[in-house]
Amino acid sequence: MNRPPGLVRAAFWAAVAALLVTMGAVQVLSALQETQTWDEGIYLAAGYSYWKTGDYRMNREHPPLFKLLFALPLLPLNPSLPADRQVWDTADQADFSYQFMHQNRVPADTLLFLGRAGAILLTLLFGLLLVLWARREFGAAPAVLALFLFAFDPNLIAHSRYVTADLMVTLFIFLAVVTWAKFLETKRYRDLVLAAAMLSLALVSKFSALFLLPLLLLFYLLRWWQEGRGGRLSAKHLAVSLVIAGTICVATVCVVYGPETVRSIHGPRLTAVVDRSTPVSAALHWFGKRLGLPAHPYLVGLHAQAVHDHLGHPAYLMGQHSQTGWWYYFPVVFAVKTPTAVLLLCAACFGLALLWLARAGPLVALRGLRAIPLRWLVVSLTPAVYFLLSMLSHINIGIRHLLPVYPFLFVLLAAALFHKRLDRFRWARAGLLALVIAVLLAESVGIYPHYLAFFNTLAGGPGRGPEYLVDSNIDWGQDLKKLRKYLDSIRWKQPVCVAYFGRASMTYYGIEYQGLPTTDDLTGRGQVDCLAAISVTLLHDVYLGSASYRWLRERTPMAKVGYSIYVYDLRKPKP
Repeated sequence: MNRPPGLVRAAFWAAVAALLVTMGAVQVLSALQETQTWDEGIYLAAGYSYWKTGDYRMNREHPPLFKLLFALPLLPLNPSLPADRQVWDTADQADFSYQFMHQNRVPADTLLFLGRAGAILLTLLFGLLLVLWARREFGAAPAVLALFLFAFDPNLIAHSRYVTADLMVTLFIFLAVVTWAKFLETKRYRDLVLAAAMLSLALVSKFSALFLLPLLLLFYLLRWWQEGRGGRLSAKHLAVSLVIAGTICVATVCVVYGPETVRSIHGPRLTAVVDRSTPVSAALHWFGKRLGLPAHPYLVGLHAQAVHDHLGHPAYLMGQHSQTGWWYYFPVVFAVKTPTAVLLLCAACFGLALLWLARAGPLVALRGLRAIPLRWLVVSLTPAVYFLLSMLSHINIGIRHLLPVYPFLFVLLAAALFHKRLDRFRWARAGLLALVIAVLLAESVGIYPHYLAFFNTLAGGPGRGPEYLVDSNIDWGQDLKKLRKYLDSIRWKQPVCVAYFGRASMTYYGIEYQGLPTTDDLTGRGQVDCLAAISVTLLHDVYLGSASYRWLRERTPMAKVGYSIYVYDLRKPKP
């Protein structure tokens, strides 16, 4: 039975509106219950200082676009910049952000929510663009399913409402890839300009977007191979396209950095700032020497990020600690943090792909690569390449670094489920679809409002999360308000022994506190007589060096606040 086109369009837009409104409401309500995460105050203070002073000295290690955008709503309130000149002169971003957030005439929660509101609106725009592109390429039903997976994914809900670069770079990576694919199909230079603009915005959002450079080249070569000699792609066309795209990217970087670009022209050369300690640094040094490049902050920041990755970052995985991480860190993260419904779809689609490969044979499948539509290559190769490259990283701190995988994966799974080859299995597809919807709704609703601490049912849920991961997978300093609420609920009026992994001020939120002794502090442990609250990241000895809280891990907590702060009763028994 064919439904009227007007009715189909109305149903499509009703579903899109319902999903986006629901996602936005959940983000707002859950964000209001949380204090700032570890980096949010730094990013907000830095972005606001960029607008007010034109000086980008704070937080040079990340590109400025997301900081500028999320700090923009603060301008009408005109909050004061920290008056401590020494903090500004030394670019002490930690103290600078503390003074900005907690010693300002505008309340910290107001500053934080305005910044997060920008991230939430950007998320909803992302969802809209995702569903429109998926509908154009694969149809209305797969598009709505992809948006459903997007809107109810606990990891996206969690990280897309924070003042960080993760959501923004995920958006522009998606837009850069899909607009580049359109350019390869149309060969129009106006589409190339749009694709280059999206690529450049990704590059000034986060340095991880640099993986797009080889990826987009790979797509060009694949499309060239698919079209053969009769196509319009050629070495000359590729060279012209790269020159146009490169020019737009360089211009965008210069404009976004604004006054920093002008200052760098008269500053030191890049070779005086960049060493050769990493392959990226060596390449920068080589190009800097050959081209006489200035020490532009984008290039200096890229060097700093490369050195950071080379040296590594304190990491935790399944009870192990490492400075340089593990190649299998992100596969484990994907397995325990991805919603169960998405894993079910992955298993079903992988099984169907193996079945098709077995029937067709490897030679037929290889020859069929030439006929695969570009849209399928986009949604399959992009997440695969990004995921494989992430396994080379020595910075293993959270699923947020995998976010660019998920939008493509959602579209791929939805399109595969509604592929015409499966039309004869409509009842089986309907059953699987119903199961996916029910399971995802159950997990997403069940974790509210503690989305950062989500772990799927197969992994045991958020209660067992620390057995696998900590840091920004669970605990990013976001639950200080919830701790205050918990203490009020038990009518606790005395100081609390605290070990807190975060930058929010406990005094600002009315929590009286004192230090919590570590395992080797035998005297302190013998004298402790209090209620203790410890962030789960510190409980598992991450970022503590030789210190340890093993003595607390051997006890049973009396409460878990937001799954990120464990509360222990260390009061001495009264005679």
